[in-house]
Amino acid sequence: MADKNLQKITEVKAFARHIHVSPRKLRLVANLIRQTPVDVALEQLRFSSKNAALPLTKAINSAVANAVHNFNMNKQDLFVKAVTIDGGPVMKRYAPRAQGRAFTERKRTSHINVVLELRANKNKKTRSIFSLRPKLTTDQKLEKEAEQKTQIVEPKAGDVNQKPNRPDQAPRSAEKRKNSFIALKRRLFNRKSGG
Repeated sequence: MADKNLQKITEVKAFARHIHVSPRKLRLVANLIRQTPVDVALEQLRFSSKNAALPLTKAINSAVANAVHNFNMNKQDLFVKAVTIDGGPVMKRYAPRAQGRAFTERKRTSHINVVLELRANKNKKTRSIFSLRPKLTTDQKLEKEAEQKTQIVEPKAGDVNQKPNRPDQAPRSAEKRKNSFIALKRRLFNRKSGG
């Protein structure tokens, strides 16, 4: 009877309460990992430059541990279904200002709620943007070049208007795509917060 109940469960939750990071800063990072596989989400958080990535990583790891230990789920089949960041209690502290005044500083806290969902793995091997492409041997390189040469159609002597089938722009290498993606992340998430 207990085995039947375990098979019906497809969602696992984890909570982190009273985190000493403001909700606004946590939500910036949480938006990165919604609706992604757990492995991809943890990798995004690992390479994030934000300090808010650490409590989110801990909450996701806690949810994964709940799924694996309590419900015998496979880590590769888990997706981040929802991540909600709620405001916690606000602590008021006072900072001295000119002429004997005191201004209040609001030290905000957050509550993190993580919901993981079990989805069927489609046996598609995902490759990270941070992993290296396997190097080709010289024979494989020669074969690839030969295939590309056979695909290009040379114009005949009588055809004046016909142009060879070549792309307008050369394809970007994987290294350039990776660097542009990382630069985009840096520009988006290293900006100063408003307060």
